[in-house]
Amino acid sequence: MEKRAKEFIEAITSYNPLAIYIPGSPDPDAIASAYAIKMILKNYSIAADIFTEKKLSLPQNKAFVERLKIPIYFDKTVNLDKYEAYIVPDFQNNLVESIGDAIPCAAHIDHHSRSKSAIKCNFSLIEKNVGSTSTLIALMLKNYDLDFSEKERSKVATALTFGIQTDTDKYNHITDLDFEALSYLSEYVDNNILKDLNDMPLSPELLVYYNRAKGNETVYKDWGFFGIGYVDAKHRDMIAITADMILKKSEFSTIAVYALVENQRKGELNLDVSLRTKNNKVDLNRIIKRITPSGGGRQFKGAYQVKLNYFLSAPDRGMLWSVVEATTLETLRKSRDMLYITGLEKFYGNLKSKISSVLKRKTGEE
Repeated sequence: MEKRAKEFIEAITSYNPLAIYIPGSPDPDAIASAYAIKMILKNYSIAADIFTEKKLSLPQNKAFVERLKIPIYFDKTVNLDKYEAYIVPDFQNNLVESIGDAIPCAAHIDHHSRSKSAIKCNFSLIEKNVGSTSTLIALMLKNYDLDFSEKERSKVATALTFGIQTDTDKYNHITDLDFEALSYLSEYVDNNILKDLNDMPLSPELLVYYNRAKGNETVYKDWGFFGIGYVDAKHRDMIAITADMILKKSEFSTIAVYALVENQRKGELNLDVSLRTKNNKVDLNRIIKRITPSGGGRQFKGAYQVKLNYFLSAPDRGMLWSVVEATTLETLRKSRDMLYITGLEKFYGNLKSKISSVLKRKTGEE
């Protein structure tokens, strides 16, 4: 990682100031990664601001940002006249619609499969064999000699540790690289803050959505599907957390929790589906990409959204939900039926890549 850490600095030092942009819903991994990048840039006298497309909804995430005093512009548009380039952490696609090609992408760092619509950037670090983007940032941080105060170092270490913890399901899916990052961060982390965040009780809203999902269960083979109904945009993150809770408490190998997320103020309506699996052979990213190229996933977790703004003013909300639910269930059933074919495609794809690599190596030797 020493080489990549050096390449990152070389790629971004020609820009000042920079926008660090978090597409989608800002989870702890994305926030921690963005904050650590901001602090790294500060040591190189590069100004940077963090932007997100959406506001926080989970009380735990709000407490995380408040306790560490992480500066973020929520739900704000980037002033393209102010920033010379942007960085995208913890997202498959570094193409930001609101930015376009007005300013270049200086860096893209993520632990998911890179989206086909992702654009070129000065620096790209995509590593799927880690549990979080915070891991990658921590391993780069390890290779810098930065002039952090004790308080700053503790805040960055605590943020990154919480990012790793949340994206590895409290260390249940930890890799060797995650462990290496945690070992480095452990010397500086504020364990009192971590304990406070982990000891927070479940919110009343989460319990309502969890019970609503459990009351609307559809079983298909070894998969389970759970519909919540309508969810206000400010509680969107509850869908993913509900999926996590249901998977832990159920006997299904794979589950999906779906809901209609509405934002009346912005005139937005989206179908939001969170998938979770216990089966390490189930490629959620590949399954989701078959449904929509805008969604994606990694091992054990994935999600996708479908824009339905046109139906925001539907006169019969119950009927709209029934149509969306029936369509979603049929799509998920087909995804389960295609699982064997998807596995074969992945196998032959990997085999093809290995053969191509061998042939190239032999050609080079000749």
